[in-house]
Amino acid sequence: MSKKSADFKINRATWIAMLEQGKIVEAVNCYEFYIKNLYDISDNSIKKEIKYSENILAEKLKKLSDKYYQEKNYANALICYNYIYQLNPKNTTNIKNHINCLEKLEQYDLQLMLAKKLIKLRKEAENYKILSNAYEKNQEYTKAIEYYNKYLNLNNKTELDATDYNTIGCHYFNSYIKKTQHPDDAKKALEYFKKAIEKVPNSKAYLKNTIVAAMKTKDYQTEKKCWDIYIKNGYADKDDEFTYCASCMRNGDIAEWAKYYGSRFEKNEPTIYPKLNRPIWSGKEDLSNSTLLVHYEQGYGDNFLMFGYMPRLVKLAKKVIYYIQNNAYDLVKDNQFGVEVHCQKTTDINTLQYDFHIPCMSIPIALNLTKENISVGGGYIKPNKYLVRKFQDKYFNNDKLKIGIAFEGIASNSKRNIPLEKLLPLDKLENIELYCFTKDIDDKKLKCFKNNKVINVAKDFNNFADTAAAIQNTDLIISSDNCILNLAGAIGKKTIGIFNYHYEFRWYDLTGKDCGWYKSVIPIVNNEYNDWDISIQKAIELIKLSIKSKSFCLDSV
Repeated sequence: MSKKSADFKINRATWIAMLEQGKIVEAVNCYEFYIKNLYDISDNSIKKEIKYSENILAEKLKKLSDKYYQEKNYANALICYNYIYQLNPKNTTNIKNHINCLEKLEQYDLQLMLAKKLIKLRKEAENYKILSNAYEKNQEYTKAIEYYNKYLNLNNKTELDATDYNTIGCHYFNSYIKKTQHPDDAKKALEYFKKAIEKVPNSKAYLKNTIVAAMKTKDYQTEKKCWDIYIKNGYADKDDEFTYCASCMRNGDIAEWAKYYGSRFEKNEPTIYPKLNRPIWSGKEDLSNSTLLVHYEQGYGDNFLMFGYMPRLVKLAKKVIYYIQNNAYDLVKDNQFGVEVHCQKTTDINTLQYDFHIPCMSIPIALNLTKENISVGGGYIKPNKYLVRKFQDKYFNNDKLKIGIAFEGIASNSKRNIPLEKLLPLDKLENIELYCFTKDIDDKKLKCFKNNKVINVAKDFNNFADTAAAIQNTDLIISSDNCILNLAGAIGKKTIGIFNYHYEFRWYDLTGKDCGWYKSVIPIVNNEYNDWDISIQKAIELIKLSIKSKSFCLDSV
């Protein structure tokens, strides 16, 4: 053996040892330095040594990459794949492994780039499927559908199987949810999901996909059919039960909603409710000699709604206590029903004496209400007369038509919110005064109204007693789905409620002259998701008719 050959083996052994120790970057740097030195030597054996070393490097990197991938150490696996690709950019098997690793690391742009190179190297069915998946990860759903169909065509499939239907359905549904919000995409997704469950009727995944798509397309018949199978097979966890009961309420099946609504306290992100040391009232226990504690839950609007059941509860119980949020306390503490009202600001709940308690949203269930008698009507919350006069003197002492607008609720419910600029058609109406009831709105934002100045009355709201007094001074409230709409309904104020295409599940019937819960709230529902323009125009037409008749009495749209 010549001295040069011995040097080759010593240097080769160095970077091989580094690879075996997992020092990938150092090993490759050493390898590259080693190869560079080899090129400086004019010897016939050098070409063989370079090729031999390259094969060893590729082989060991491949073993390392497989090891790291199996261990879910995708970062180190990717380092290996990057070097393997540089060594042999035309090896499709290695490229597929590389693509899988990029997907695991959510490097979707690089995944798509390699998937495109893969197709250029070999236009075979499996590679089109890989490219379709890469487009899906990059939220290019039209392309994802296009290349999945190419995959199917190259496979010469005369009949698609359930997996194929489900995959295309997912592409359409993701396009709907994440991109277009176009109902045609949701309908197309549902069409494919239904075909998937025709092939495999009891598939948990396919049933769930069909349920969700049916919810988005308002196909309750299909949704209910799939829910029945899903629940019968024991697939439903507490989150599923809550989703199911919400759907039942949204579609007016109040009895079925009641069966599962308790799941709100057991789902992954449960409704918060305190641990109390007295039994929950189920509706079966006699309250004639007992005190019932009603405890608030969820949002302010829910409590304004549930306060409408106080007249029924006081007839059943010896005494009723309502423990409500601080900001709602002043509004209902002095009520005509004799309900004793407390909040954290005034009372430690552990000092209260009671026999049974109930979460406020469970009242309709305990009362065993149906669609025919679940409505609370309205007019049961009475604004403070002194505050009403105070707001009248400051803001409402004019002979114009006074319209309050509430277009935003809490941030987590942003899909219910109406963009302020969508309300600009109100600016064209004559002899009206507009009042902003949405809190924390900068006056500058309201200056988009040029003809009818918007008075930011919400700046004076310290609690809901103030809000109610201001509402009482209006002729009409126009509101998105938020606490102002509920409070206006509870007061009995004529209100136009404008709801997005997918509205919150509590609104069990928005097809009639009122919203179901409240008699004074007229519902208008968007024809499509976020399509507020037509709904606002309907509201404008109602107002114009009322102004023309000189009698502010709204009829259903």
